[in-house]
Amino acid sequence: MDPFKFLGSRFRRPGPTARGEVAYDFDRISAYFHRCGTEGAAPLQRIDADTAFDLDLHEVFERIDRTITPVGRQMLYARLRTLRGPDDCKAFAERTAFFEHDPERAGRCTAHLGLLAEEDAYKLHRLVFDETPRLQGIPTAHATSLLAAAALIAGCIRPVFFFLFLALFVVNLWIHYTNKIHVFGYLLTVRQFHRALRVARRLASERVPGSSAAAETIRTATRIQRRSRIVGQQADGGDLAAAAYLFVELFKIAFCLEPLLFHRFLRSIEGHRETIHRLLRFIGETDATLSVARLRRERPTCRPEFLGDKRLEAVGVIHPLIDSCVANTLRLENESLLLTGSNMSGKTTFLRTLILNALLGETVGFCFAERFRLPYCRIFSVIGLTDDLGQGTSYYLQEVLSVKRLLEAANKYTPCLFALDEPFKGTNTAERIAAGKAVLSHLNRSGQLVLVSTHDLELAVRLRSDGFVPYHFREEIADRRLTFDYRLHPGVPAGHNALRILELYGYPPEVVAQARRISEELTGSEPPRDR
Repeated sequence: MDPFKFLGSRFRRPGPTARGEVAYDFDRISAYFHRCGTEGAAPLQRIDADTAFDLDLHEVFERIDRTITPVGRQMLYARLRTLRGPDDCKAFAERTAFFEHDPERAGRCTAHLGLLAEEDAYKLHRLVFDETPRLQGIPTAHATSLLAAAALIAGCIRPVFFFLFLALFVVNLWIHYTNKIHVFGYLLTVRQFHRALRVARRLASERVPGSSAAAETIRTATRIQRRSRIVGQQADGGDLAAAAYLFVELFKIAFCLEPLLFHRFLRSIEGHRETIHRLLRFIGETDATLSVARLRRERPTCRPEFLGDKRLEAVGVIHPLIDSCVANTLRLENESLLLTGSNMSGKTTFLRTLILNALLGETVGFCFAERFRLPYCRIFSVIGLTDDLGQGTSYYLQEVLSVKRLLEAANKYTPCLFALDEPFKGTNTAERIAAGKAVLSHLNRSGQLVLVSTHDLELAVRLRSDGFVPYHFREEIADRRLTFDYRLHPGVPAGHNALRILELYGYPPEVVAQARRISEELTGSEPPRDR
């Protein structure tokens, strides 16, 4: 039994046996996104970690992912966090439609991709981004390899040369096993590379989108594959195979073949990283488009329409993470949204619904809606803030820094889509309204779209003249029960139920009575009482 294979089996992480058993390890799924940087022309935007967190993007990815291969999963994730412009989005949608209209070909391609479904394929990006190892003793290996061959031949004439051959064998043995750790490190990755090349050939034979451009890539990758055959040759198949492997291993040691050929393979990798990258993109993008095509057959979605002016039309829009989600419709024309309502009524979820569907439309070409129209925007959000105890940063300071990011984007880019949930709630009422009014008025300039939620009805009044249109979610208290309809309503809410909810949940009568008196003094009107 080969010791390297045995050790590898002990430390190797078990992979899934079926597609339904995939465990979402986002360290590996996001590795390609974090390392790929820009592909060709710089993208319009890479969605930052704050916005990804605000949108629960990992949970959304798990819900929409239908990919077969780890490479496809990495490409789909990278696409979901990269805005490349409407032309790229249109091209991706056309590739998706190719499989939607040809389910038989889609089924065959799915079967081909199954060859690359092992979790070891997550490491393929290492061939593109990792620095290749520097092998030990390669100049010496060139000399000892030739001398060993010469000594072996000479030994057939003068046996004394066999002693020289044995001395060279010891030197080559040291070089061989000094570099074995590097060879073993590439073992699983190279095996996956061989499978990836086989998958690419089969996809190209199906004439999937991108096959013509991939033809030269596949030819070049085939030459790399020939040089990689020395990597990862292990004994499989019982005692006879083990004996054959031992003989081959001794032969490689005697003439230092493995380090020399592995060195040549590494030089080939260094010279053809972009070729390997194109190969992986061809496979990954095909898998990603198949994934979206499958999702669109399972769930009702629409294609986004990108406009040239400041408008947002979301008809029957829902959030994909909410089962039986109530669909809502919003139309804005040269306006931005100011959303009010009580806690738990749906304000924050609706903000997330709008901005998430905008992101899906701009990256993977579909939205969870009956109709979704907007300009192709850069996307920024300030929704899920918390205190940063590790940095010693208060909630309010976190707000200040996060909102500053939006102000900088507004001054630099147009159009942008901004979402803010209860801005500056970390400070007192007067300063919250003052800061909110100034910031939101500044953001809502030119072609920028702003979506903001707030409890401050006075802020809604002050922003009317700055192009904000008010909508609200409402709650009802009837028969001493609190209910929500999760429906979007125009205007500001007519009543306030906060004090009624205190009464509903059993606060002492004297506390509720005092709160009512103070509220009446502050607002000049008596709060409504429970029915």
